[in-house]
Amino acid sequence: MLNFSVSGVKYLFFLRLAYFIFLAYLFYFCSRLRLERIFKPLSAGIALIVFIYGIIQKYFLFPLILSQAGTDPSFYSQAVRIRVASGRVFAIFPLPTLYAMVCGLLLIFIVHYFYHAGGGGERIFWAALFLLGGLNLVLTQSFGGVLFFTAGILFYLFASRIFKIKYLAPLLMVLALMLFLVTALRFSEARELAPARLRFANWLQAGRVLASSPLLGVGLGNYETSVSAHISPGEPASIYAHNFFLQLAAESGLPMFILLVFFSWFFLKKSLAGFLRRENALFASACVLIMFFNIFDVGNFFFAAGASFAIALSQSIPVAAARPGRGHLWPAFILAGLLLVNEAAANLQKTADLWHSLRDYDRADRYYRQALRLNPSSYRALMGRAAIAHIRRDDAGTEKALKKVLAVYPGYGYANYLYSRVLHGKGVFLTALAYAQRAAAANRKNAEYGKWYEFIQGNFASQLKISGD
Repeated sequence: MLNFSVSGVKYLFFLRLAYFIFLAYLFYFCSRLRLERIFKPLSAGIALIVFIYGIIQKYFLFPLILSQAGTDPSFYSQAVRIRVASGRVFAIFPLPTLYAMVCGLLLIFIVHYFYHAGGGGERIFWAALFLLGGLNLVLTQSFGGVLFFTAGILFYLFASRIFKIKYLAPLLMVLALMLFLVTALRFSEARELAPARLRFANWLQAGRVLASSPLLGVGLGNYETSVSAHISPGEPASIYAHNFFLQLAAESGLPMFILLVFFSWFFLKKSLAGFLRRENALFASACVLIMFFNIFDVGNFFFAAGASFAIALSQSIPVAAARPGRGHLWPAFILAGLLLVNEAAANLQKTADLWHSLRDYDRADRYYRQALRLNPSSYRALMGRAAIAHIRRDDAGTEKALKKVLAVYPGYGYANYLYSRVLHGKGVFLTALAYAQRAAAANRKNAEYGKWYEFIQGNFASQLKISGD
């Protein structure tokens, strides 16, 4: 309850809590099942879909997008072109690094099923799939992805007892070749150490967020609403800490984080013998890979990583219990339904943002309304409607929408800035000054907020001087 009380955006707290409870239930449910057999067709099917689509994306879709005239000045069109121009494939996932993690997981499963294949034809299939997946992993151009896969596959090969030490040097050479290929594809960034500098900057920002509220944290799910106040000018901005443990500590506070670490360590130490068994090597190696992913990105905060970790851990640490019945499924359905409704609202809001960037404000407003019907607390959708009202010079509508935004997210820098401008236009100078100060404090990286605050402050001082005269 104390962590909830410090949350700047309350619904984000409940959303993050529902997500973690869902992952815990997924672990509980799957730990009573043996899933290795069903993962064989699942791994083959998923790998075929994402790997083939990754190749199509790289060699057909990306050139098609880049060949277009590029006259569309919208923010989203330009952002898409910049991402495509980088050449980093991401398949059906939002980020190349997340896709690299998925590639690594699938490749470990492919190696496992290749080794246990029954005949030559089946082995050829798994070998071809491995080559296709390895190409996709390189095309993600993710340094971390290669390192995650290296850690996971080495653990699997040694834990499963199918690897001889004399083959270690050739294996490391192949993995090093993959890393060098990624380095060559991103040489300009690698030369400047850009990926490492980005991570260190984000970790430093997460440390500042944690230092600002070490005891209670900033509230579950509220890292994205708090970090902007701790990004210095010139630093790369991100709503993620790019480290699962740092972000969790910043959101939950140090006492709660230390308590979670203590119970996790006690649980894992008790289950370590089962984790290291040869028969559990496949899923244990998946856990190792995802844990490395958690160090260099927000890991389990992504659904694909969190669900994969919960399932893999459930199979690595067998629980002797009765098979779950149908009655055990209803909590999962409720939590999954809640998360799906929020995701549907977020997708509608992103669609509205796209139309907003294309200046089709009527269509954008319609999608914002649809998003708010599913999630009335979506501050991004509320902010979108406020921005449209401001563009249309509807001061009353802008003020009304901004009040709703600030009721949900009082520390929103842009909302405070825009509300300050509206109030200044109405002649309410003192209140406009207060909101301008909030905007400047909420986002130090945006120089415009600071300049606006200084402008109002200077004008207000001049007016007071004139009044005094």
